Amino acid sequence: MTDSAERLRKLSRFMKLIIVLSGALFCSAVVYGHWQIFFDRQGFEQDIRNVVFPRVEAISLSYRAIATVIFLTAINNALVIAGLAFAWQLFDGFQRGEILSNRNGVLLRRVGLTAIAGALFITVSNGIGILAVSYDNPGTAGRAVVFDISGGAIIVLLMAGLVVGLGHVMVIASDVEAENRSFV
Repeated sequence: MTDSAERLRKLSRFMKLIIVLSGALFCSAVVYGHWQIFFDRQGFEQDIRNVVFPRVEAISLSYRAIATVIFLTAINNALVIAGLAFAWQLFDGFQRGEILSNRNGVLLRRVGLTAIAGALFITVSNGIGILAVSYDNPGTAGRAVVFDISGGAIIVLLMAGLVVGLGHVMVIASDVEAENRSFV
């Protein structure tokens, strides 16, 4: 086994560990959020006001608003979990010695596409969430909709597009490599 192959295996094991730890941290945050909804409603409402929707003066957390926020959060969570799963599969392939393969190119594209979908959906879901928590406000407080695209979201979109492009190049390169092998 070459030194480079062994370094790739070690790096892949390390990245898989980071992905698993990230997933565990993410899942614990989700569990805490659900615990807070059921057992610390006042803390949940305060977190919604301070962290999630700081741009809106008055909000009404009706059951309809909470259900909407939970639904939007579930979609965002599914995108995060899918991205982590695709990344884990990619590094698992690298660890097993599959370096330039069609499968890894497809997985790299999926990681990028999931990041693009997540960046776009988080922007849309923030606006819908703000409308949901302000929808049942009393007449004078009014409703609000705020859609904003932050610089961070634009950077994520650009980097995710790069990952998609690299995945596509990897798929084409694996096809070229297979074609070259057929000539030898």
